Amino acid sequence: MSSRQTAYCKNYFSQQILKFCVDVVITMTEEGRILMASPSIESAWGWNTEEISGKNIYELLTEASRKPCLHCISECVVSGNSAVCELVVKRKDQSCSLFELILHQLEDSCEGSQFIGIFRDKSERFRLQDQQTEYLERLKLTRRELKRKEFELKSALNMVEQANQVKNEFLSNMSHEIRTPMTAIIGYSEVLKESVIQAEQHDLIETIQRNGDHLLQVINDILDISKIELGQCELKTEACFPLQIVQEVIALHRPKAVQKGLRLLTNIHESIPETIQSDPIRLKQVLNNLVSNAVKFTNNGFVRIEIRTFNRSNFERLLQFNVADTGIGISKDNLKRIFDPFTQADSSMSRPYSGTGLGLTLSQKLVQLLGGKLSVQSTVNQGSIFSVTLNAGNKTSEIQQSGRRLDLDNQKTLSLTSTDARRGGNSTAEKGRVLLVDDTQEIRTLFSYMLAKMQLEVVTASNGREAIEKIQQAEGQGELYDLILMDMQMPVMDGYEATRFLRSQNNPIPVIAITAHTLITDREKCIAAGCSDYLGKPVKFNVLSEMVSRYLTALPELQNTTETASSR
Repeated sequence: MSSRQTAYCKNYFSQQILKFCVDVVITMTEEGRILMASPSIESAWGWNTEEISGKNIYELLTEASRKPCLHCISECVVSGNSAVCELVVKRKDQSCSLFELILHQLEDSCEGSQFIGIFRDKSERFRLQDQQTEYLERLKLTRRELKRKEFELKSALNMVEQANQVKNEFLSNMSHEIRTPMTAIIGYSEVLKESVIQAEQHDLIETIQRNGDHLLQVINDILDISKIELGQCELKTEACFPLQIVQEVIALHRPKAVQKGLRLLTNIHESIPETIQSDPIRLKQVLNNLVSNAVKFTNNGFVRIEIRTFNRSNFERLLQFNVADTGIGISKDNLKRIFDPFTQADSSMSRPYSGTGLGLTLSQKLVQLLGGKLSVQSTVNQGSIFSVTLNAGNKTSEIQQSGRRLDLDNQKTLSLTSTDARRGGNSTAEKGRVLLVDDTQEIRTLFSYMLAKMQLEVVTASNGREAIEKIQQAEGQGELYDLILMDMQMPVMDGYEATRFLRSQNNPIPVIAITAHTLITDREKCIAAGCSDYLGKPVKFNVLSEMVSRYLTALPELQNTTETASSR
């Protein structure tokens, strides 16, 4: 390649570089006169290459940038090296932007000192830096806001926990204050009923018992709902028998249905599971609520319980209890809020049906805890159908019922469970010596009567300290107690402290806590203190008899253990 071709190529490449260069490149004299500029000057400053040629660079700078430019040229001449400065350039439209000038002195220039200057736009860089700074500031603000929200959330959670604790303590105290007198009311009416002969007095006592049981049910419903809301509702999943539960529910409500002239029916479909895994007590509680409502709101016709199964998939089988009635029904508007607490279909002042409206709310919450669904269909003046749908599993045995329908209007007896059979008649408890500890005289008298009816020897104490003294005195005389019934909230020394003391002395006597505190935490507290078992007041005779019998069946073994501990 010839020297001319080489020079042409170099010149061509230089022009192409300048053409695609983003920065503004100019050549100028020592005085600042612009000799040539790159094409990029048009998009950057608004001048084309012809217009800018011959202009003085100082004309294109703000007044404040002229002195730094002069200093940059002088620095480049004196040092013989490149010089750098920042200048504010005025565009053709008189707008301004910040540029960085990198100035080089050309060697072997034809006409005096000449320079090549590269102007690099710094406004975009600053804009990006500003954006980054703004982003970092927003990030800092966001982090501070998150920390503030986290602090507020923790504070709110602490307040909720404190409120729940206060609510828990309030419910526990209210349970104690209400259940203690209810124990006396229900218990003594039961005792009194055994001694009266006149039918009129018998009816009066039954009225007291019926209203006492109703009040106790209201208290239980309120506490159960509160337990669920606090996450303290205890479920005991075990094998339960759907048909047996239905039979027991019907037996309970049959007298009221007969009194109102209603037919109480069952409809068992061709195949139902013999057993399902659920909580039988809670399931029975739900069905009791539904049948009770059906009987209450039905004045003529029937109440029917239907049990059927259906498959939702190849792996999931559902069991459904339908409680249907021919009662007053529920309007569409009231159906929307029928499961709300303290809500009834008829909320007028003159409504003829009493109740708190807690039963359906509690039933829905319990069914949800059981992993099922409670739904309702109703038509005003035609009746309602409440459906409880539960998972029945896929490996259950079946009872073939052939679609039979049972009319229980004339059915006088139903088969009793083994538990019911054990509870029949008088006491089944074995003879033994029991220490009864309670600070209320009326409760001591009532339970003493029940225990004496079980043919047990009863000694009483009014607080934990007195109980410990009597236990120590009995051990010294060789007359040991076989069982202790311990109230937990007493003056001087409560049941918790007394039980802990007995266990610290390796005393193995069974201690049954009988307390009006009925939350799960109360039960756990009793067991943690060393109690062998737990009963919530009020306690009916058959329940107390079964509990006492359970612990006294191992009486000889307990006596040997106690005598060994005493000899130590």
